[in-house]
Amino acid sequence: MAEPTPAPTGRRRIAEGATRRPSPLTLLAVAIPLLTVAALGLVRPAETPPTSAAPTGAPLDRSTAVCPPRLPGADDLRLGSTGLASGELALRVGRTDDTETLEDGVAARRERQYVVINGAGGLATGLVATRSGAGSAVACEQPAPERWFTGVGASAEHASTLTLVNPDKGPAVADVTVWDGSGLVEVPALLGIRVPGGRSTSFDLSEVTPNRDALAMQVTVTRGRLGASVVDVLDPVGRDRPVREWLPAQAAPAATSYVVGVGTSPADRTLTLANPGDSEVRVALKLVSEESEFAPSGIEEVTLAPASVSEVDLGGVLRGRTAEGVQALRLEATGPVTASLRTQTPDDLAFATAGPTVASETAVALPAGAKRLVVAGAGAPGVLLLRAWDADGQPVVNERRVELDPATAARIRLPDEAVLAHVELERTGAVVSLEVSDRGLSMLPLAQLETTSQVPAVRPAPR
Repeated sequence: MAEPTPAPTGRRRIAEGATRRPSPLTLLAVAIPLLTVAALGLVRPAETPPTSAAPTGAPLDRSTAVCPPRLPGADDLRLGSTGLASGELALRVGRTDDTETLEDGVAARRERQYVVINGAGGLATGLVATRSGAGSAVACEQPAPERWFTGVGASAEHASTLTLVNPDKGPAVADVTVWDGSGLVEVPALLGIRVPGGRSTSFDLSEVTPNRDALAMQVTVTRGRLGASVVDVLDPVGRDRPVREWLPAQAAPAATSYVVGVGTSPADRTLTLANPGDSEVRVALKLVSEESEFAPSGIEEVTLAPASVSEVDLGGVLRGRTAEGVQALRLEATGPVTASLRTQTPDDLAFATAGPTVASETAVALPAGAKRLVVAGAGAPGVLLLRAWDADGQPVVNERRVELDPATAARIRLPDEAVLAHVELERTGAVVSLEVSDRGLSMLPLAQLETTSQVPAVRPAPR
């Protein structure tokens, strides 16, 4: 019998490769891509620099005002600067260069031609001027890229003359758009008007576009700067003598506007409305007194067709007990419109237009005669602060405070000897107009006083 084979003894075998480690080359092949991705995640691309920047505000160091040519007897120029500084203003009277010295912020002179007034440095801030005399008055305004005139005429009985003045040395170009009662009027003579530097040009509308309707105009400056003004003449058939007055401009159409200054004497009053848009507009009218705003009886909403002009007779509404204390008209429209109120007597003509809202302050050089500030359209309860000076630069109103309330109007008398007035509004904005009585009635809408200029941001062009 065979003996069994003995079991083997000794060390157990270990599987090959169980303790084998990755080589350094393998570790590097895995680690390098991972580190590269992590590094790229931490890198941010450089920001692209802006190609444009908003302008910055700076103290106003240069200002220009343009006074239109005279009307018969309206030779008086009143000039002022609310900084009350003394110094020389550079003038151009017609085509002749001249100067005028301000003493304590005020000056006066007589001129028949158009006048361009340039103030620099301390005289630029608050530079204001007016032309007046013989019952007429107009503010000398800064050149603007756009002006609207509502209620002009182009017939034998009612004619208007547009004057454009170029205050600079280079040429300027403007287009004039005209509307009548039925739509846009094509007037080739008023397109691409070129005014050489330092010159002026005038257009009698009854010659370039004869029309018996009431008209509205938009003056758009496409090159350079221009001062625009309009003289309106009513020459009724019969023995009544012609009456004339400057028609103030409106800055832009608006859906809500205030026509401030309606006068107090019996007169014929006509409201002219213009709708330059391409949709029908409805306009509701309210009267504004020192007590409230209210809708007069007998006046319905006015419907204006697209691109049209319409007149509303307010002679009956603004007479008698209804008109007692009324100082302004409020217009609420379903779209932007322009407006003017014509006040006519046998011996006088006056215009009030929809004025701009004064946000904080305004100023005016005061013509001779009885003068009143009329304020309406306050957006909230606030305070008006009035200061005024005489021809010697001495204060005649140190600081008068007048409370303003929404939906009311305020009428503030100025001393007859005052030649310069400055108005500040606190906690509210409002529409402000100057009413002057001196052998006739004139209304001058006042604009926001600009005390800063916008300086453009200029940078090197990118390469």
